[in-house]
Amino acid sequence: MSGMKAFHNVVAILTKQFKVDAEAIEELRIILEKQQNREVTIEEAETVGRSLINVVETLANGRTIVAHKEDQNGG
Repeated sequence: MSGMKAFHNVVAILTKQFKVDAEAIEELRIILEKQQNREVTIEEAETVGRSLINVVETLANGRTIVAHKEDQNGG
């Protein structure tokens, strides 16, 4: 999976109305473990997730962000 595709998958997971729930954190934790080839804690994954949300919100600069259905499937 390319870097941008992985980024979009992570963003799609995390931008479910900008709610960071246990399921999204666990999905992100698994992605991070695969990418970093090491054990990642729930706390680390939550920190990364919240940081990603901050980046997306900053890039949006007040615009509404919508994760399209195909984006959630890696499209």
